[in-house]
Amino acid sequence: MKKIFLLIIISLSLFKIYAQANFDITAFADTLKYNWSNTETRYAFRENLEFKKSLINKYENEILSIPLNMGKSMIIPGWGHMHTEDYLRGQILLSSEILLAGTSYFLYDKSMERYDKYKKADQIDAINQYYSEANTAYKQATLAFGLFALVWAYNVYDTYIVTEQYNDELWVKNIQKELDKKITVTPLGISVKF
Repeated sequence: MKKIFLLIIISLSLFKIYAQANFDITAFADTLKYNWSNTETRYAFRENLEFKKSLINKYENEILSIPLNMGKSMIIPGWGHMHTEDYLRGQILLSSEILLAGTSYFLYDKSMERYDKYKKADQIDAINQYYSEANTAYKQATLAFGLFALVWAYNVYDTYIVTEQYNDELWVKNIQKELDKKITVTPLGISVKF
């Protein structure tokens, strides 16, 4: 079975080698198809290509990973926003999550305290009062936790959007930084802008 499989692979690879068309070196070396009429345009194209390569390298080094940034926001709400330098929104999300989590915990604790009193009560009026208070506090704790979960989900979604915007703005910012440089070193020499 292995021999047949190997024979098929070899025959397909040989077929692919013979099926290739002849490479036309004159068409490939034709500089006029790139609008290079002289050496100055060729050097300008090379300089522009080097400029674009340096921009891409710089952009790839500074770009934020969207899944990583969303993971940060899943762990600590607002962390992804702060990483994209949107500090105000990150602080608002973090503080609202802390407030909602604290409120939910406080109301749940209050509910359990009232429930314990309900279980120990022996008069009908006290039983009804403690049960009602425990039930109300539990519903409020559930509502606060639901809002916590909703804000957390919004936080993760918004981190995706903010990170994409940051990456787009980063590209434009890097281009502007390179264009605003006063002194640049190129293959043709050093250029100074005033």
